[in-house]
Amino acid sequence: MNPKTIALTWWWTWWHVFPLLSVYNYINNKDIKFIWIWEKKSLEERISQENKIEFHTIMSWKFRRYFDIKTFFEPAKIFFWIIEWIYYIWKYNIDTIFSKWWFVSIPLCIAWKIMWKKIIIHESDTVIWLSNKIIWLLATKVFFTFDNEKIDKKKYIKSSQILNPNLIKNIEETHQINEKQEVLVIAWSQWSKIIFENLLKIIENFTDRNFTIILWDKNTNFRSEFEKYENVIIYDFISQDDLAKILEKSDIAITRAWATSLWEQYYFGIKSVIIPLKSRAWNHQYHNWLYFKENFWSIILEENDVLNIQLSKTIENLKDFRKENLNLEWFLDAIKKIKKELK
Repeated sequence: MNPKTIALTWWWTWWHVFPLLSVYNYINNKDIKFIWIWEKKSLEERISQENKIEFHTIMSWKFRRYFDIKTFFEPAKIFFWIIEWIYYIWKYNIDTIFSKWWFVSIPLCIAWKIMWKKIIIHESDTVIWLSNKIIWLLATKVFFTFDNEKIDKKKYIKSSQILNPNLIKNIEETHQINEKQEVLVIAWSQWSKIIFENLLKIIENFTDRNFTIILWDKNTNFRSEFEKYENVIIYDFISQDDLAKILEKSDIAITRAWATSLWEQYYFGIKSVIIPLKSRAWNHQYHNWLYFKENFWSIILEENDVLNIQLSKTIENLKDFRKENLNLEWFLDAIKKIKKELK
C-alpha cells in the first residue's frame, strides 16, 4: 500500500514555519509521506531541504490592506491557484493538508474541499487571523493555542502551542542553576533592529552577565558591534539543536511577542522580557504579551524613545533571577493531539 501523504503549507515567518517541521519530526514514519508546498527560494524550501522533506513550488499572493494597484488584480488569480492545487492533490495523491495560515491557504483549502480531502489548521496567536476565520469554515479540524469562544472540543479544539520535539530530545528535566546570569536576546525580523540598537547603548554596563544574541539574516549588520564584547555570543542563524542548548541555559530572554517563541521560553523556565511590535496585524503581539503577563508574570517594555533606559532598569532589577526548573511536562501536548487527526 502507498503511504498516506500529508502536505504542509505556510508562509514566511520563522515561528510558524517551525511548527510544520515539528509535526514532521514527531509523526514522520514509513506509513506517512510528507511533502512541503510553497514558494521557490523561500525559507520553507531551505528548511525542507535541510530536513530532507520533499518540496514543491506553488504560486502565492498577498492580500493588501493598503492601496496598491495589485490589489485589483491578484484576487482574479484565485481561480488559477485553485486549479493548480487540484493538480497537486491529484498528482501527488495527497490525503491531508496541514496548514498554519496565510491567504495562499484560501485557494488551497477550496481545492481541498472540492477534492473532498481532510483539512487541518492551527492558530498560534491570541488574535485569530482573518485567513483562518475564512478557512475554518472549510476545515475538518481547527486547533487553537489559546482559549476562545469558538472552541467546542469537536471541530474546534484547544491544543496549546505546537513545539518541536527535537528541542527536548537531549534535554534533562533537572537544571543546574547558573552562577552567572545567562541573557538570551531573540528578535529576528527587520522590525526588531530597535531592540539591538538600544541594547548596544547599555550592554557595556552589564559585563557581569553572559549574552547570547540571535540576529537572524535581517539584522546581521549588528554583528560587528556586538563582537566587541567578550561576554556576548552571536548567531546569525540558528539550528533547532543549538536553540535547544541555548534555551536550556538561559535565565531571561529579551524578545518580541511571537507566540511560539514565548511558549518555548515558558517551558524552558525562562523569564521573558517582551517588547511587542506596535500596530502589527490587529496588535496581536500585545495580546500575546498580555496573556503571558497574566499567566506567567512576563514583563513588558514599550517600544519608545527611552527603551534603552527601560531595558537597563529591567536587566538590573532581574540581576538575581536564575531559573530553577524546566517546565517540560506538557511540552508535547499539542502535537500529540494533532497527531491523532493526521494519522
